Amino acid sequence: MLESSLTVPTWQKGCIEEMVILNETRDVIKYSFSNSLDNIKTAIYARTGHNINLQRAVWKQNPDLSISVKHLMNYYNVNFSMTTDIIDKVNFIVVNMRVGDNWFITGYEEKNGKFVSWDSIHTYSIAVRMVKDFIKRYYSSDDTDD
Repeated sequence: MLESSLTVPTWQKGCIEEMVILNETRDVIKYSFSNSLDNIKTAIYARTGHNINLQRAVWKQNPDLSISVKHLMNYYNVNFSMTTDIIDKVNFIVVNMRVGDNWFITGYEEKNGKFVSWDSIHTYSIAVRMVKDFIKRYYSSDDTDD
């Protein structure tokens, strides 16, 4: 069952930690597994030095969660998993949640030394786009009045 595992799992700060080979990409990523969101929060702090308020997390259904992670969450009978990584010089945190047979995800990216939720980043980008569209319409309509 642990064919997706690279190392013997260890117990760290209330979580099982294990290197996982993602079946889809063959990437090797360190994951923390737990039934406690507080323990996941502690694992995030241990890896990043940042406190994340997971009680306010916005969860979205995740049909793309790696089968390797699903198998290990089922094997350990846990409801949460977490990993951190760096892609294109951007630090990020991914937290997965299992509710029955459904899988959910929330995430954070580091911006200016702080981790910001993906939901906040998405909302901010929509707001910026709306303001830009408003300004563009305002100035283009202002030009026609002359």
